[in-house]
Amino acid sequence: MKKFKYIFLALIIGVAFAGCDDLLDLEPQASISDEIALSTPDNVETALIGGYASLGASNAYGGHYIFLTDIFAAPANEIFFNGTFTQPREVNAKSILIDNSYMAGYWSTSFNIINRTNNVLAALDVFEDAARRTRVEAEARFLRATAYYNLVVAYGKAYNDGNPQNNPGVPIIVTPTRVADETLEVERASVAEVYDFVLSDLTFARDNLPATNGFLADTYVASAMLSRVYLSMGNFPQAGAQAQRVIESGNYALFPDISDNYVRVQNGSETIFAIQNTETTFSNDMAVFYAPTTSFGRADVQVRDIHLENYEPGDARAELFVETARGRMTLKYASLDPSVDPRRRNISVLRLAEMHLIRAEVNYRLTGAGNPGIGGATPEDDINAIRARVGLDPLPSVTLAQVLQERRNELMFEGQLLNDLKRLEGFTVDLNDEQVPWNSNRMVFPIPEREMNVNSRLVQNADY
Repeated sequence: MKKFKYIFLALIIGVAFAGCDDLLDLEPQASISDEIALSTPDNVETALIGGYASLGASNAYGGHYIFLTDIFAAPANEIFFNGTFTQPREVNAKSILIDNSYMAGYWSTSFNIINRTNNVLAALDVFEDAARRTRVEAEARFLRATAYYNLVVAYGKAYNDGNPQNNPGVPIIVTPTRVADETLEVERASVAEVYDFVLSDLTFARDNLPATNGFLADTYVASAMLSRVYLSMGNFPQAGAQAQRVIESGNYALFPDISDNYVRVQNGSETIFAIQNTETTFSNDMAVFYAPTTSFGRADVQVRDIHLENYEPGDARAELFVETARGRMTLKYASLDPSVDPRRRNISVLRLAEMHLIRAEVNYRLTGAGNPGIGGATPEDDINAIRARVGLDPLPSVTLAQVLQERRNELMFEGQLLNDLKRLEGFTVDLNDEQVPWNSNRMVFPIPEREMNVNSRLVQNADY
């Protein structure tokens, strides 16, 4: 009951800050009153839950971390934003203006999360119980690392694009922001420095979080996020080791039906970490933009015929679409039952299938097709587990292209497309059918104009 009291109070705190979307306003949106949130262990934990609530906001995993990066990386002749909002249309066209409010929201909400966690970390001395203090610190550092990872993927060049030691990432801020002064003018750290910071926070989280922690972050959640980050960096042994740790824990199992991942109001066997939505408090922009109008959505993202060519005959994933008057829509964030509002469903962030896909790719790269690798598994073991779930025959031997195709088909519309486009050095297509390579300056978000205006030490990304 105490945990749910914290959640309720944290949501109130989140609402209080929701009207302010500029990190550098006179009353910083992520500031947390010492008297209210930092004076007792219980209230510090309430502030921590506020960080989780912010992570689920529409500008984070409740929308932009997933929806915005996917339509940015998706070929426009395959996934087309046909809505009336100009901001996501610019993103889908790979032609973003620096005053795009969605860019500003992504940036400011991410630093909101970072600032909330920095406030929590600055207040750890109120804890007398060492174990409780360590868990709170580990959860806060997990949240902070997750926000920084999503920032550097979107606003920085890929880790494999040139020299990450020189390429600009985002500012690293480790102290709370409570007043607007010159200390807020922080220059951009390098891409490598941001990744190192993320790894440090996530490693601490992995080593200090409990094995179970309800629907909050636990040690295996931290390992799963570490696996994703290491994959982004091309560190395949570490990516595989962290995926293996999650798989071998035995805490998770693939759902028999893949659609079970997308109808959750509670976490299930495949869920490693998810954003929790309720009947009264929810944020799910994927359900708004991806879902048809008959399912409480705007039907703004059309899935075109060329996308369906990615799936083999009989693949159950090819059935996760619905034809509407506004075109074909994905059902991952929709419902065929008009009485069910999909906006109130949980949003999957990390699930077991991704760990199998990471281990398959890593083992293929390290040991080759048909050979046991990390965990004693062959690439075929993991890929065929994914294929069996969607009704496809097993492959006796796989190629890297087949492994990556299974990854794309399985994780489409789940926020992995931009990172995969960059790390795999592919290309996408803009609205004019022009090929845009993975390392184009167009494939990096612009630093929001308002942030450039208030921080003279920021340097804008090239070509913006």
